[in-house]
Amino acid sequence: MSLKSNMLCCTILATLSFANVAPAFAQTAPAPTPPEAAKEAEVVIVVGTRIEGAKAAGDLPVSVLTAERIAAVGSVSGDDLFRSIPQAGDVQFQESRTTGNLNDARGDNSSINLRSVGTGNTLVLLNGRRMILTPGTQTENFVPVQTANTNSLPVGAISRIEVLRDGAAAIYGADAVAGVVNVVLDRRYKGVRADLRHAFADGTEESTASIKSGFETPGGGRLMLFGSYTHRTPLMASEREFSASEDHRAALFGTPWAGDTSFDNRSTSSPWGSFTVIPASTIVRQGTTALTASGVFHVEPTNNFAAGCSSTVINGNLCLRSGTITGANSRVLRYDENPDRSIRGGLDRATVFGTFSQDIGSMEFFSELGYYHAELEGKREQSAPISSAVISIPASNFYNPFGATTINGVANPNRLANLTGVPTTGLALRITTYRPVDAGPRTFVVTDDMVRGLAGLRGDWHDFKWESAVTYSWARTNDETRNVISNTLFQQALAKSTPDAYNPFNGGTQPTYSFGDATPSNADTIKSFLVNANRIGTTSLATIDFKASKAELFKLPAGSVGFAGGVEVRKETYQDNRDSRLDGKITYTDVVSGITYGTDIMGASPAPDVKADRTVSALFGELSVPVVSEEMGVLLIKSIDLQLAARGESYSDFGDVVKPKIAGSWVIVDAIKLRSSWSQSYRAPNLAQFYSAGTQVANTRTDFAACRLNNTTCTGVSTLEVRAGNQKLKPEDAETFSYGLVFQPIKGLTFTIDSWSLKSDGVIGIQGAQNQILYDLLLRQSGKSNPNVVRLAPVGTQVVGDLSFVQDDYFNLGPRTLEGIDIGLSYDLKTEKYGNFSLDLAGSKLTEFQQSASPLQQELIDANAAGKFGTGVTITQAGSQIQVNGNPEWRATANLTWRKGPISVGALVSYVGPVFDTGTLLVDGQNYQLESMTTVNTYVQYRKDGYRARFGARNAFDQKPPLSSSNYGFLGSLHDAIGRMFYLELSKDF
Repeated sequence: MSLKSNMLCCTILATLSFANVAPAFAQTAPAPTPPEAAKEAEVVIVVGTRIEGAKAAGDLPVSVLTAERIAAVGSVSGDDLFRSIPQAGDVQFQESRTTGNLNDARGDNSSINLRSVGTGNTLVLLNGRRMILTPGTQTENFVPVQTANTNSLPVGAISRIEVLRDGAAAIYGADAVAGVVNVVLDRRYKGVRADLRHAFADGTEESTASIKSGFETPGGGRLMLFGSYTHRTPLMASEREFSASEDHRAALFGTPWAGDTSFDNRSTSSPWGSFTVIPASTIVRQGTTALTASGVFHVEPTNNFAAGCSSTVINGNLCLRSGTITGANSRVLRYDENPDRSIRGGLDRATVFGTFSQDIGSMEFFSELGYYHAELEGKREQSAPISSAVISIPASNFYNPFGATTINGVANPNRLANLTGVPTTGLALRITTYRPVDAGPRTFVVTDDMVRGLAGLRGDWHDFKWESAVTYSWARTNDETRNVISNTLFQQALAKSTPDAYNPFNGGTQPTYSFGDATPSNADTIKSFLVNANRIGTTSLATIDFKASKAELFKLPAGSVGFAGGVEVRKETYQDNRDSRLDGKITYTDVVSGITYGTDIMGASPAPDVKADRTVSALFGELSVPVVSEEMGVLLIKSIDLQLAARGESYSDFGDVVKPKIAGSWVIVDAIKLRSSWSQSYRAPNLAQFYSAGTQVANTRTDFAACRLNNTTCTGVSTLEVRAGNQKLKPEDAETFSYGLVFQPIKGLTFTIDSWSLKSDGVIGIQGAQNQILYDLLLRQSGKSNPNVVRLAPVGTQVVGDLSFVQDDYFNLGPRTLEGIDIGLSYDLKTEKYGNFSLDLAGSKLTEFQQSASPLQQELIDANAAGKFGTGVTITQAGSQIQVNGNPEWRATANLTWRKGPISVGALVSYVGPVFDTGTLLVDGQNYQLESMTTVNTYVQYRKDGYRARFGARNAFDQKPPLSSSNYGFLGSLHDAIGRMFYLELSKDF
């Protein structure tokens, strides 16, 4: 336990601790409900304590989004809803990501990331019990992470959302590092309500129909049913000015970043292909003019290029030029992928949820049954060959400019004349950069299904309130990509010696060089190599629990001690079943080199299937302890109360974990309350991080060990990196400390301010291939080597052999520290003449976010500073993460509502602070800064005689997201590209 922790414990036990209370919008009153849909009173158990009816439930740092606050968001999307929470961090599970493709959690998936601690560090509960993790994984910190899918929640059936902004592993178990989100459904609704909603923005529309009913069954039971269906049309990138092209440089005119090519994301893999002769040492000339540089040449148009051609004209308006298309003169030949992309896919989503309860003697039976189904269809550009699965073009290709002198018994019409360095049998070529755009874009269709069932009993026994339940959840994602290319079939089309061979040498479109391919190859040939590929993931979660609580276990001088305790067993399963062309069952063998690769899908890295499970057993206990009461007459102390909790969990695969929590409240006078808490939490390694066999990733790295020791020039080389699970991983441990103040000077006005800190240790990540290579160099200087850097045997004069691959298993990194301040203000004013006003303000400031180096990284940093690596070596140091990587310093919301009679008017203002774009050039030592963004959602509503009509607008002032250097030109993890969206809702209560 740290020094800070010991000091806090002593402080609390000395009764100098503080209280945790809800922030501003926790005070918002719910909207009035018509008599036809009146709700029965029910016991409200706020997230953060297991003691039913305990005083501690009102002293915890819980933000509550009421039904009215949820409605002010103006959306049926769980993603939009959770983004409106000021303490929410960036959202990595979202559609504007363009990396990963089949390796990403695509489809109707969205995540929650409180405090920017990272996806998977927020525990999401539905009606107080853990939600299942979505089968899809997303890469963060270079490792796969999982999340509860917030889009699977039945938004129209939610009564409230409770956000515990504090570590809570002692109460709820793993993953409650940044906090806990509890989604509470409206289980006591009475009546029938039908809703219709239509929303539209430029380029896209969305329609939703839903029905909710609640009634008593003949046996005295209570049944609530909810169903909704949403249909959404796609939004293409071409529909927005900032995303219509990947080249965003025109928007930077007049700024210090004008001309910064990091804002031009057009791909060098384009229809204007670059190729390498085999062997690469061959120098090809036409006459006396060299056509290759280091064996490389590319195809380009004969006009509009100042550097001119290297070869004679081919096909009337094309020529060959030495080198690749990476230079400034060739930038126009890069391919613009955005016209082929959707920002948001077309979506069909259906959600059905029901709850039922029935008194059985002195007990109550309760149950839940829910089903979620979504199908999302989106578009992506056609893929390109990757360096980890090289595709060679045989000399037999009919269009090969370096082909044989004769083909099919006649003179080769496509071999360039007057060649030297090319044998009469021709030369095979290797694709360096090329994209078969004429095959058309890819379509991905992602189908998500999720089922949740629960059955339980609750009752009273000797003043103990007890509850036990069994839950089972199952989720399945089928991510199918259509119109993808088989490497094997593509190479067969390249090998043809007839005019129906695939032609990669015919360039693209002129004069709009970056768009499309106006010279497609034979349609039947293209069709011959197109296939579909899918990835099917499943997860399941089964739990059985028993818990009991008693608000008055025994008495102390200051009052009654409350108790809660219980046991829980849960089993989690995870399966990732990839297409046979991805998992190694169907491989690709290059016919020229004879090398076999583990993937047969163009542009995809091979990844084996994963199947894993674990069982977790838990025991937990909690005490609510009054220390001082008002009746004791202590000066400046009206009351002091403590919450003490601990939980132990035993994992079937990596061991045991025990975590404590201490929290307290000190009420000085009625208007002033102080609070404090200390807790330890953890995030267990997910099953993908623990058991995945390895994913191959190809990137350009500099092999400093080889070039320094072999005394050759240090240049970037394509490096195969194998990232794999690690069954030696430990949990990410965290320690959270907070203290704050609540001030209520007058009736209806509440002000809160909280300071918090979170220190994590053992964050799961990778060392990185470049660091592994540098570590190999450092060890070789003392006669050793890095076993994770696998090399070929030295050839000739080599001291160190070439790289084969780098093994980079997931491991526990160094510590990470976050600190911040939460501020809230709420005011409710009720007047007979002017109506009722409610104002809720909430803001969150990130004051520190420091990622420390791992021991190996620190060793490399020290060695580099000592000059052991020579010149030109830079080691990335994490350092402060505030305003970088999607972590704004400030986020805030303001919710204002006015109600009088049947009319309501509301506005929700959301502010996201500026962040730096770390992918851009440094100007005066600073990266390009994305400006802050403020959006306003507003609505007007009329309700009478069971009818309700609401007209509203999201992003009413049509604010554009700030420009970033990303492919789409905006940062989708923070900002929305939809723009102004109007909506109309009509509902009827029966």
